[in-house]
This record gives sequence, C-alpha cells and structure tokens, in this order.
Amino acid sequence: MSRRVHSSLDNLPAPLRDALTRMVVDNAWPQDWDVKNYGLAPGKPRYEDLVSYCKQKGFEISKSAIGRWAEQLKVFTLMKSSGLMARDVMAGLTEENAPKTQKAAAEMATALLLKLMVSGDDFTSKQLKEVSQAIRDLAQVSIKADQYIREQVKAKAEKADKAITTLGKKKKIAPEILKQIREEVYGIIS
Repeated sequence: MSRRVHSSLDNLPAPLRDALTRMVVDNAWPQDWDVKNYGLAPGKPRYEDLVSYCKQKGFEISKSAIGRWAEQLKVFTLMKSSGLMARDVMAGLTEENAPKTQKAAAEMATALLLKLMVSGDDFTSKQLKEVSQAIRDLAQVSIKADQYIREQVKAKAEKADKAITTLGKKKKIAPEILKQIREEVYGIIS
C-alpha cells in the first residue's frame, strides 16, 4: 500500500495549476477558456472541464488524476478554512467558553481527518499511524473538555448550594423552601 508522492499535475506550469485550483476551489472559469472549441457548461467547472482546459494548454491529464488532485485540494482548502475559523473563535475565547470551543475544534478536526482517510488515497502504514494518533489525541481533547465542563457545572452548583444555605440561615428560610429552591431553581438534587 504505497502512496504516490507526486501527482501528474505537479509537473504542470504554476499558472496552469493556479487556474485549475481556482476552477476547483472558487468554481471560477479561466479568462482564456476556449469557449469556441470547448463550450461553456453552465455552473461550476467539472473535472471534464479541467481535463479540457489542460488539453487546451497542450497537456494531457487524465480525469482520474484531476479527481484525485481536486479531492486532496478540497480537503486542504477545508482544513485551511477550518484553521481560519478556529483562529476567529479563539480570538473571542474566555475561560467560560474554552472547553466547549476545544471540544468543537477537536470534533471538527476529527471529521476532517476521517474525510481525508476515506478519500480513497493509499496511505503508508506510517501515515495511517500518524492520522490515527491525531484522531486519538483529538478524541482525548474532546473527552477532557467534557470532563472540565462537568467539573465547572458541579463547582457552580456547589457554590450556589452554599450561597442558598448561607442566605437561608440569614433570612431564616425553612429547610423545605431551601430544598425546593435548590431543586426547582438551581437543579441541585440534595
């Protein structure tokens, strides 16, 4: 199970690769698309269109090579945009929302890694091991975030319980009323 290191698209000139990238990522038709000979399909460019564009430029690239390259490019682009979203979220991070944010980021990254693994590419055993370890680590982050959230909720409940007890003693509130406040208002079962 060996993975090809290079795609046949790696040998294309950079301007052509850039145009193909825009076709895949931005769904943009190139300015120099030969409408006369190749027509212009409505909507976004298809893999067949990328093959035709390469042919127009004098390069023979198979549709399957385009497909493999495009899928890797989509995953890379998705991971890059996820990184940007994560940075935006982290900018507004507080101690209060940190565990939920960590959990969401870990779940998002895990989904991306799983998508990469099922993309159909052959991976070396080392690459599979690294991706599996990353998924395990991300799952641990999610579990730790859940534990921390539960600990925060428990600490807040204990603090509220102490505050209710203190207030009840000061105001001489009956124990039955305090119990009702704990259970119905704060959700604390004593």
